[in-house]
Formats: sequence, structure tokens, C-alpha cells
Amino acid sequence: MNRLKELRIKKGVLQSDVAAYIGVNNSTYAYYERGTHNPTPETLCKLADFFGVTIDELLGRTAQLFDDARVPKTEVQDLFDRLNVVDQGRVLGYMYSILEGYGDAAKRRMN
Repeated sequence: MNRLKELRIKKGVLQSDVAAYIGVNNSTYAYYERGTHNPTPETLCKLADFFGVTIDELLGRTAQLFDDARVPKTEVQDLFDRLNVVDQGRVLGYMYSILEGYGDAAKRRMN
């Protein structure tokens, strides 16, 4: 959890500030930073909110949104990024409507 310490220092706050925000005592948060204790899923959400990052970023993982796409990752991302926000929303809505058409069994297989 070195990422926690890195994010905390970058934000310029004390361990006690983070501990108070997530509702744990100072020593518990210090354990999280040292990696000797693991936060609960709820605490991970609070930490991500506090630092303004995703849980994947909090854990040092990179986004893997398009890894399973049949089109090369860079092409899909490039095309999506070229769209304005409204059109990006339309594309996402279209994708969700396609998934709804697969039915529950197909959705489970895709997840």
C-alpha cells in the first residue's frame, strides 16, 4: 500500500486527516500504509473518494477497460476519445442497450 503514502504526501495531508475522513483510528490507517493490515471494501471506497482516484489507481493498477476488445486497444480508445461528451454518452448507451438484448445468461457469460 505504498500508493497510500504517495497519494497522502501528494495531497499534503497527515495520516490523522485521512484516518478521520475514513473513520478509523490513526494506528489503523498507519497499518494500511505499511501494508500490515488490509482495508475493507468500504474503506477502500472512502480512500478512493478522499484521494480522488479509482480503487484500481489506489491499488496501483492501470485501467484495463478495453483489454478484451476485438479491436486493438489504441484504436477503440482513440475513436472514443475523439467524440464529444454527448456522443460518448450515446455510444455507451448504445453498448448497454446491446448488452440488454443478450439476456441474463449471456450477460453472465460476458462477466
